[in-house]
This record gives sequence, C-alpha cells and structure tokens, in this order.
Amino acid sequence: MHTIGCPIPASPRISCVLAVCNGQAHLPESIRSIQTQTFHDWELIVVDDGSTDRTPQILDQVQHEDTRIRVHTQSKQGLVAALNQGIMMARGEYIARMDADDISMPDRFAVQLEYLDDHHDIGICGSWIETFGAKTSEIVEYPRDDGAIRCQLLFAPSLAHPATMFRRSLIVDHHLFYDERAVHAEDYDLWVRASRHTRFANVPITLLRYRIHPQQVGHLFEAKMDEIAQAIRIAQLARLGITPVPDEAHLHQQISRWKFEPSTTFLSATRIWFDKLIDANRMTGVYPETEFLTVLGTWWSNVCLVATTEGWRTLIECWRAPRLARSAWSPWEHLKFALKCLFRKHPHTKFLGMRGVAN
Repeated sequence: MHTIGCPIPASPRISCVLAVCNGQAHLPESIRSIQTQTFHDWELIVVDDGSTDRTPQILDQVQHEDTRIRVHTQSKQGLVAALNQGIMMARGEYIARMDADDISMPDRFAVQLEYLDDHHDIGICGSWIETFGAKTSEIVEYPRDDGAIRCQLLFAPSLAHPATMFRRSLIVDHHLFYDERAVHAEDYDLWVRASRHTRFANVPITLLRYRIHPQQVGHLFEAKMDEIAQAIRIAQLARLGITPVPDEAHLHQQISRWKFEPSTTFLSATRIWFDKLIDANRMTGVYPETEFLTVLGTWWSNVCLVATTEGWRTLIECWRAPRLARSAWSPWEHLKFALKCLFRKHPHTKFLGMRGVAN
C-alpha cells in the first residue's frame, strides 16, 4: 500500500477538523482537497459520528494511505459533540474547519496561514466562498474587516463556517468550544462569543467551494436553526440595551433572514428600527460607530432596492433616512436607484451572502 503522507510532527502548524455522519457521497472529494493543499504541515482529524453507510470503510482506507489523517469513531452524538472532540484532539497551532461535502481550494491553508502569521491580533480568519451544486453558482463575498464582521453579526453569521481557520489557543484559553444549546447555529453562536475576545478577518479570495444539496443541515433543520439564530440576535440586542417588543423582534428576524414582502410600510418600520439601533449603539458603544452605520446602511439600501416596484413612494421613504443611504451609496448609485423607482423597474440584485452560511 502506497503511503502518501510523511510522519507528522507532534505539533503540526494546522489541524483540520472534519466531522462526518453518513458522508460517503462527497467525503472522498473533500478529503482529497485537503491532501492536495500546497501547504503540507497539517493533520486532518476526521470524527465519524456514528456513520452507517460506507464512511467507515472510506476513512479506514485513507488513514492507512496517508499518515497525516487521524480518525476518531464514536456513537452518534451530534455535530457539536463531534466538532468539540476534533478540537480536543487537535495538536496544531491553528485549527481549520472543513465539511464532508465541501472542497477546499489548493492554496487555502497557505493563504490563511500567512494571513494569521502576519496579523497576530486576528484570532479567526475566513474567506469568500463559491457555491455549487445548485442551478447557478455564486461567489459569496463576506465582509473583510473586523468592524464590519462584528457589526454584521447582529443579523447573521459573517464568516463561512467551513472556510474558517482560527487559533487553537483562542478556543482553549477562553473555553470557546461549540455550545450544544446552539446546535444547527453553533457557528453563529461561537462567532458572537468569540467577538468579546478576538478580532476577525475574511481574506477577499475564494478559498472554498460550498456544495448546495438537499441533505444539508440548513435544509433539514431550517426551522430549528432559525429559532436558535433569533435567540442569538435577541441576546445581542440586549447588549445594546434593547428588549424588543414582539413586532420589533419579528421585523429584525425578517430582515436578518431576508424574508419579507417589500412595501413602503415595511421600509418605514425598518427605518424606525434602524434609527433605534443607531441611537442605542451610540449610548452603549457595543459596535464601532462608523462600521455600524455602514453595515446598517448596506442593509437599508438593499431593502430599498427590492421595493423599487413601489415607485416614487420607495424613493421618498429611502431618502427619509439620509444617514443610512449616504453610508452605503455613491451619488451614481443614488441616481440609478432613483431611475429604477421612477420606472418601477424590478430589481436584478444579488443578495446571496446577506445571510451567512451556517454549516
């Protein structure tokens, strides 16, 4: 049998953690994308969470062929327990996340490692991703800088979970393991808790191909994921000193999930809500003020864009929030928006990425 890995040192630079349950369909391709990384000082820790398909046989073969791959088999305990097990087994300075149905680009480890080595204040580094497997593919461009990333967390995850790399010391020193109570939104919960201890970044390069398919956690447990994500948002609002009434909580959820019927009534409610968020943040200082206004301005502008068929009423409502509109749009973009409203032109705008990729 040909062994393609060399014996790894006791502490490789990177420990890649991959949890899998019945992943035979795409697991070999995902593992191969790690084996073909241009950076070689890594270990791959695969936690098999009670698979009943051919996953155990696949893992048995790859760990015998590549000494850099370590497999832990356990009875079915769930994704959160599997991820925490992988982190506890990790020996590397950095931990890279990977899912059993995605594909890492060949230079992913090299790019993220270099960035973290050069930016010691950054504890968690993500990247842009490319979706595939659906009818169309999209490049999801996550915010690059720490301020925008942490402000965006008020609405949704602002890092693609399987494309992240983070310092193992951050997790261990601050006990930031995944929380079982946040299952199906465990990454979102982790980013929010970690935001009190570190800074974030997303390198503006596509380093992971994210597969869209019916068996994803986000598809299978969408209702539960939305429920937990909303609780995470409400907790962040509490840090701003806001206890939303039911209508406000529902509005914030609609905006965050990007599921609403665009109308001038909805625009008016959103404007009033965003003004309340801005005023609360000025009092509490939870989020950096400039970045917070820019993030809210971006959400506001996009909400306005999907209501252009309402005509001049949308235009007037949008301009009733000048500090929001100015923070996101250039004069030329304002002009294009005005023309779309005047001609009631249906928007052809991509909003993929407004909601984060959770799992």
